Amino acid sequence: MKTKNSIFFLLTVFILFVSCKGEELYFQYQKVEKGDWYRDSVLNFSLDTLKANQVGQYNISLELTTSMLYPFSDIQLKVDHNFNDSIISSDTIRYAITSKHGKWLGRGVGSLHQLSIPYKTGVWLDSTRAFELRVIHLMNLDPLKGVEKLGIKVYREI
Repeated sequence: MKTKNSIFFLLTVFILFVSCKGEELYFQYQKVEKGDWYRDSVLNFSLDTLKANQVGQYNISLELTTSMLYPFSDIQLKVDHNFNDSIISSDTIRYAITSKHGKWLGRGVGSLHQLSIPYKTGVWLDSTRAFELRVIHLMNLDPLKGVEKLGIKVYREI
């Protein structure tokens, strides 16, 4: 009986932990054709369906899926957005894909690995305008092999 109660307690704690992680507002992927991301291929995301009850501060992450064909230990991206104003702002980010010892970061199944890249925190989003985000890679290969898809996740931590 004590074992059943312990299992039930652990299961309840796990469900509460997972369910309290946050509120997801937007999550969308753009597939990269045949895993070859050309430098002039812009991945566009448009967030224009906010409702009045969704206004507030959100965090934004880039969700990157790579295959074993990805040749580098990091990735450099140019991200254009209009989160702060109606004028487009640009950020250049570099993020590790593998550890110093060559182990893939994130989680993976088979030859695919998915990595969540923190991008912005505390971004104020409201329903008065459309928000845009565009991403291109700045790596030395064209095409950049092994990038299967890139996504954007907008969420609020509770």
